[in-house]
Amino acid sequence: MKQDELQEALRLLYANVITSTIVSAFVSTAFVFSFNSSDQEYSSNKIIWWLIMMIGLLLRLFDLAYYRKKTSQKYTSSKKDLWVFSSYSLLTACIWGAYPLYFFPFSNPGELATTIIIICGIASGVANMWSAHRFTAVSCVLVMSGPYTIVLLFSEDSYHHIMGTMGLAYTIVMSLSAVKFSSFTYKAIHLKNQNAQLLQNMEKKVEVRTQRIYRLSNVDRLTGLLNRTAFLKELNQVVDADPETPFALLFIDLDGFKQINDSLGHQAGDKVVKETASRIALLSQDSLPICRWGGDEFLVTYKFESIEDVNRFSEELIHTISLPHSITQSKTWVGATIGVALYPEHGSHHDTLIQNADMAMYQQKRIEKGQVGHFSESLRLQNIRDHLLSDRLLTAIEKSEMRLVFQPIIKSKTGSIACIEALLRWHLDGEEVSPIEFIPIAEQYGMIKNIGLWVVEKACQQIITLSQNGRALTVSINVSVIQLQDREFVTHIKTLLTRLKFEPSLLHIEITESVFAADKTVLMKQIKALQEMSIKISIDDFGTGYSSLASMQDLGVDIVKIDKSFIDNVNGSGSNIVHAVMQISQSMGYQVVAEGVESLEQVEKLNEIGVHFLQGYYFSKPLEVDQLTDYLNDRLN
Repeated sequence: MKQDELQEALRLLYANVITSTIVSAFVSTAFVFSFNSSDQEYSSNKIIWWLIMMIGLLLRLFDLAYYRKKTSQKYTSSKKDLWVFSSYSLLTACIWGAYPLYFFPFSNPGELATTIIIICGIASGVANMWSAHRFTAVSCVLVMSGPYTIVLLFSEDSYHHIMGTMGLAYTIVMSLSAVKFSSFTYKAIHLKNQNAQLLQNMEKKVEVRTQRIYRLSNVDRLTGLLNRTAFLKELNQVVDADPETPFALLFIDLDGFKQINDSLGHQAGDKVVKETASRIALLSQDSLPICRWGGDEFLVTYKFESIEDVNRFSEELIHTISLPHSITQSKTWVGATIGVALYPEHGSHHDTLIQNADMAMYQQKRIEKGQVGHFSESLRLQNIRDHLLSDRLLTAIEKSEMRLVFQPIIKSKTGSIACIEALLRWHLDGEEVSPIEFIPIAEQYGMIKNIGLWVVEKACQQIITLSQNGRALTVSINVSVIQLQDREFVTHIKTLLTRLKFEPSLLHIEITESVFAADKTVLMKQIKALQEMSIKISIDDFGTGYSSLASMQDLGVDIVKIDKSFIDNVNGSGSNIVHAVMQISQSMGYQVVAEGVESLEQVEKLNEIGVHFLQGYYFSKPLEVDQLTDYLNDRLN
């Protein structure tokens, strides 16, 4: 018998103890006190038997109480408990069986008949109540009615023979019934146990499936963090549970993650994201939700006491995230930029909070990566303007809102025009929007490629017009790093120049120093392809960004334009920079342009140093097309 079946059998057996005890106590009392006798010894012996019966019944009740006490303390039943129960049951059965044997000689026919009927009736009840254990049921039936029946059969009285025969038949029937009842009860217990196990297995399967469904619908598969849906739900619960307590929402974006995906593959990228999630979870407060919001973006909720507390926690996150990842034979690094929005100061709804934290993060990325940026009202207004400008940029060219102006670049030795730089302008609803403002927006929203190609085409067209009457003009055009990283950029330029029949040697392309922070392999290939077409390459705003002599040598640029900040102080410490650039230019074979020249003193100093070309308001401000025509005519005349 299995453990669960044994437990159930004992439960059924002990469940009938009180009923059987009450019946035995009532019937035994009736036996003793219902049949009166004048024989004093006979009556005394009956009372003794009755007392023995009461002691046996009390023992059974004590056993019941003891068993219930054990099972109330998560006790596991054993076969010993079954045999203890069987022993007490057999003791009671023996006491019952002893009654007719002892008092048979003193019983009259009426008492004799009553005794055998009642004994057989109790045996019938025993066969049913103890059916959970076959041995106990059959043994009790035989012990209670078997001996008395045999005594009657061997009696010399024919009446006793009849009663004995009837008793024997009844004993056999009850024994067989006890066997049948026990088989039925065992099957019922076994079936119940099977059903319980089946139900338990089904419950486990349902639980596993429920957990799986929960994970699929609430947990990010890669990181184990909450997904968007679950995070928003739990964030709302945090607010509903304690709407008066402020908290910070941190929007985390990884820096340099795209390079890992591109260079090492998405499997390595997944490992970085998974490990980053573990680091964030380790530092975060357990009671507050965190989630993976997107590919390499995470959201963290943090209850704080002060802004300094938020900054400390954010900086700790950045430091921990930025630790090296051992995902290959060499270590790999990513950084993190965090945007912070505060509840309820910066929004009482999760959509507003997340949008504002996201806004703060992107603004911080534009300023300086790897730092913490906080949302502010001025940032919100700036974001509104950025969205307005991004929307209007989509149609700015077709609505003729954009135009080019031109600023001459002068040869320092002769004073003649060496080149004309084309500068993009945007006139929007009566406002001149600065390129410093709209160019980053065009780059961010993916419009810079189309705008950049329009600038090249428009500049070349206008230079072709201005170059008539035998004067050949060279034009210099600023190109975004994003354009230069486009593998189709060189093809587009070549196609455009061929269509316009524009001489490539008359085109200069200016790139800013930010190219040195990009993928140098791609840039070198693009620059070499442009130079092979006879297009010259200039580095604009030299000295303010990422440039290095080694990178300049690798890229092989043709012209370097010294930033205005050095020219402004050319009569002071700035002259050292200009001298150094000129000395390097002689050894590396490039030419130098000084930007932002505004005074005669600067011109004289730069000529003294030997700078090749000068550009600035001293010679001319940026000119509209018609103004440039007049300027050129005046210079030529």
